[in-house]
Amino acid sequence: MQFLVNLVQWIFAMAAIIPFVTFFILYFVLNRYMEDKKKAKSLTIDMTTLLLVFVVSAMFNTIIRPGMSFLWIILFAFLVTFGLAGGMQTRNQGKVDLQKTFRIIWRIGFLVLSLLYIILLLVGIGQYFFRV
Repeated sequence: MQFLVNLVQWIFAMAAIIPFVTFFILYFVLNRYMEDKKKAKSLTIDMTTLLLVFVVSAMFNTIIRPGMSFLWIILFAFLVTFGLAGGMQTRNQGKVDLQKTFRIIWRIGFLVLSLLYIILLLVGIGQYFFRV
């Protein structure tokens, strides 16, 4: 049983080191085995977003060392953005489509977290090389 736990930890650690490689591997595998190619791409983005939430949080906590976990800030940002998008949908359409709103916020989160990952990666590399 311990071997299985170690294997899952190792796989998650490898996926977290370079999420963009994980994205392409997931896309290739899901695209190959799923009949609906659009659904395969969506599922790949969804899985990578979840991975990026934890990776960006860990990178931010390592580089910046804030008083509280960045994971809570990311989750709060998702929640506030979801509320704002739901309010905007209510104003425009008179009702909220929760699934559509969640999907839009999750995809925007993918883009924002990808950008944050790249920025934090460059900052981390800069800190490593310019450490005095």
